[in-house]
Amino acid sequence: MACRWAEIVASRQSKVAESQLTAISQMRTRVPPYASFQVRGMANKCALVIVAGPAAALLAACSLTLSSGKADLPPTLHFQDEPGGPVAFQSGQPVPTFDRQPRLRAELDGQWRFDPEPLDSNLSLRDRKASLKGITDEVGTRAGVIYDDSSWSKIQVPGTFNPPPNSNTTGGFYRVEFPLPAVWSGKFAMLKFGAVRYVADVWLNGHYLGYHEGGDTPFALDATDALIPGAYNNLVVRVDNPIWGTRDDIVPWGLADWWNYGGIVGDVWLEALRAMSAVRADVTPHLDGADVSIVLQHRGTGSVAAKARVRLWPAQVTAANRLNPEAGSLVPADAEPLLDRTRSGEG
Repeated sequence: MACRWAEIVASRQSKVAESQLTAISQMRTRVPPYASFQVRGMANKCALVIVAGPAAALLAACSLTLSSGKADLPPTLHFQDEPGGPVAFQSGQPVPTFDRQPRLRAELDGQWRFDPEPLDSNLSLRDRKASLKGITDEVGTRAGVIYDDSSWSKIQVPGTFNPPPNSNTTGGFYRVEFPLPAVWSGKFAMLKFGAVRYVADVWLNGHYLGYHEGGDTPFALDATDALIPGAYNNLVVRVDNPIWGTRDDIVPWGLADWWNYGGIVGDVWLEALRAMSAVRADVTPHLDGADVSIVLQHRGTGSVAAKARVRLWPAQVTAANRLNPEAGSLVPADAEPLLDRTRSGEG
């Protein structure tokens, strides 16, 4: 199975020198349920490195050693050293791009339901091995597929549950029901959040997907096994936003020059993926070239044919595209690629 083309759009003022492809530095003939592929470019080089490793080894996360009563919630982000270079993982998955991709997508922004509750922040900031039972008891039947939330208040997502200047709400439960077309059947899916302040725990159709701490960074959770294509699905998010000054193990912990707003404050969407897909592409520009890194993920079993294509396009900023978040809008309609290279491999 061939992977999706990975395209990179970047701005260059001068003509890019011809890139010479190097040989594949490492090959694996068998790929376990998880594998990542990385393409790295060094100015005038571009190589495809196949990286594979046991899924269990990728689930490790750093833990904090703190005094009794303090937060010990492990970070969900860590780096895995691979022959092709370090790869960032979050919640057991390689950290994806959060830019819009030309893929099947379900937008979940809009009107949700919200049930404000004074949540236990000690549970929110504890290791889920110790606190998940308490959090599950707290959410109760709210996370179930069948639940009457008609008495809950309506709330806009993205948005905040405690707008200034007088709101005292510090947490609660979000819930939304959405239809998912049958075309999603058989596909892998990631549930992506632009931002949730401050600690989020997520359930989809009663299945606990994971957690995230920190209100200024996006995160993604694997939703493949919990989705029900061709039916209505229910998404529940527990959000706890502790009051500043009540504890010193959150960021920020004291007073700041902005309102301590909480809630689902970024976009929410589902993104469908093939068994082999490009997770993210990163470009580091230099005066004489650029470093290009592409991470591919293989979710299937057995060997597959993999291709990674890198194309560098000229960019032009105009009044029409200045506020357009889509990188492709910067490329003129009649533009020709400055660089077009493909690496193939099997893993």
